[in-house]
Amino acid sequence: MSVWVFEKLAGAAVRRDPNETQLFKTEQTDEGEYAGTDALVREILQNSLDARVGTGPVRIHLSLHGPQELPERGRLAQYFQRLAAPLRHREIRFDSQGVPVRQEGFLVCEDFGTRGLVGNELLAKDPPPGSRDQQDFFWFWRNIGRSGKTGDDLGRWGLGKTVYRAASQVGCMFGLTVRSTDGRELLMGQAVLRIHEHEGHEYVPEGYWCAGCAPANSSTPGLPLPISGPAELARFRHEWKLERQPGEPGLSVVVPYVAPELKGQNLLQAICVHFFLPIMRGELIVYLQAPDLERKRLDATTLDRECQNLVWNGPKRTKRHVAPPTSFVARCLAEQSVATTRVLGTERLPELTDAALDPAVLSHLRQSFHQSQLLAVTVRLALPRVQGAADTGQLRVFVQRQPEGTRCDTYYVREGMTITKLNSRAALRGVQALVLVDEGPLASLLGDSEGPAHEDWDTSEDRPSRTWAKWKGRVKFCRRIVDDLVELLNPPNSQADFELLSDFFSIQKARAPLPARLPASSGTGPAVLNPIAAQPHWYRLDGRRGGFRIAPSHLLPIPPQARLRVAVAYDLSTGNPLKKWSPLDFDFGIAGSVTVKSERVTMQVLAGNELLLTMAGDGFSFSAEGFDEHRDLLVRIDEVDDRPHERESEP
Repeated sequence: MSVWVFEKLAGAAVRRDPNETQLFKTEQTDEGEYAGTDALVREILQNSLDARVGTGPVRIHLSLHGPQELPERGRLAQYFQRLAAPLRHREIRFDSQGVPVRQEGFLVCEDFGTRGLVGNELLAKDPPPGSRDQQDFFWFWRNIGRSGKTGDDLGRWGLGKTVYRAASQVGCMFGLTVRSTDGRELLMGQAVLRIHEHEGHEYVPEGYWCAGCAPANSSTPGLPLPISGPAELARFRHEWKLERQPGEPGLSVVVPYVAPELKGQNLLQAICVHFFLPIMRGELIVYLQAPDLERKRLDATTLDRECQNLVWNGPKRTKRHVAPPTSFVARCLAEQSVATTRVLGTERLPELTDAALDPAVLSHLRQSFHQSQLLAVTVRLALPRVQGAADTGQLRVFVQRQPEGTRCDTYYVREGMTITKLNSRAALRGVQALVLVDEGPLASLLGDSEGPAHEDWDTSEDRPSRTWAKWKGRVKFCRRIVDDLVELLNPPNSQADFELLSDFFSIQKARAPLPARLPASSGTGPAVLNPIAAQPHWYRLDGRRGGFRIAPSHLLPIPPQARLRVAVAYDLSTGNPLKKWSPLDFDFGIAGSVTVKSERVTMQVLAGNELLLTMAGDGFSFSAEGFDEHRDLLVRIDEVDDRPHERESEP
């Protein structure tokens, strides 16, 4: 017989009420919207993809059922009567039979083509270090905030299953698994609520719905045991409308009394946004049905149609405000011509400069980008480890210019899952882009940098420091990879554009003839105006957000022992900005005031706003960032030539 088991609160135990569910609530939710919709979809699908077996696609069935489909009242009392005491803090009333007085239905999440919760169901402590045995049952049911996943998995916080309980008004879930290893079927439930008193004793917040506990004379006394009786398994499968048949490997999770704001329309949006890539690749098929939505099948052939038919009214912060660019992504996946950079960051932090690519390749990419062609670039970078040799990671970037005035969204995808809080400035200027990070060392690093909700690549996390050295600059490099690539492909124009301001300063053609210019010195004909030729330089100055960059112009060869004197100040409306510079603005001589990066450049600080740069030949690069983005920056560059000049002989 199944029962709820809560452990008595020991006298020396820390008294803590869990709050992990708050990690998955989206900020500033609209009226009538469940705050955890995106996290629920993301965690369910990523856990199933991590458990994939065989070569076929993972199939996931999500079914929202109304309250009229709940089990009969007598059975509901057996499931939930024991939870009345710990649910008092949620102000959930129970009727005289012990049934929650709620009007919500339930959610069923099932995956197929997966291994299920394999491993020793009687395991009560961590597996030995370095063990390769999969202990999914142990990590899923007997741990919170701890995970046995590795860098090859989408999630690794051990908090993903929290989304099930967070979506339940009664804070619990039930799970039936069929294991691919031995074919056994096991059923268990879990509730995480509050410290509570029951029949004169205090109990911990965590409880198990199970077949009772292991006897005192066993190797694991008091361990909650899963339910395995065929009759009870069959009853559970029938009561909660499971589609899984006996012997079908995978996991089925039931979320009772689901949040009333959870809607099928929002779930469908979230599936399309967060997992469009594995669906398009044929690795994932999702079935969805809900009271507000007819049954849907999302696969490689139906995804685009469903995206076009959806109303995209979700929050912009989760990219549910617009359909994912499935046509663009399809062309990216089919693109065969891919340029590859050198391995960046072997000696210092990686930077995408002219030296990253072969000059001929870079020239071709720039021309193709200007012609609005789709470009694919594989960016490789060194990933130093805390111990051992450095790894080489890589990501693929796809970019294409769109018609002027177009605004796009950039999609960053790690191992098939969209990282929704990342975007690019280039997207707002009409550049469509896709960043793919497939399985490998870089995916491992970026996955470690993500928080429990997997929404961003964050340098404030501590987890990467266990494995990776000098990783924060590399994460920042990956975050801005689209903007850096577009800047590399679209250098500042060095030729005069005589029509640049024609729309603002147009001159209407006069009806009367214009007076003739003064005659030439010869006295006949119009005056001759000699054209002013621009003086080319061996260097160029590029503006960057919050700073500037100096790089070769490729217009002239770099002279030997080339040196530049660089003076910087915030521009002013009156007066000489360089003379009115103040150390309160910035100071090159103070560490941390301005972020300076250089390659093949030796820097000498002459004054707080003045530098002397000595170049070591072609491929040099110097950049300074960290200036106030809301002020105009004046940069003056003078060539320094200390070579002796021969005097002309006296006549």
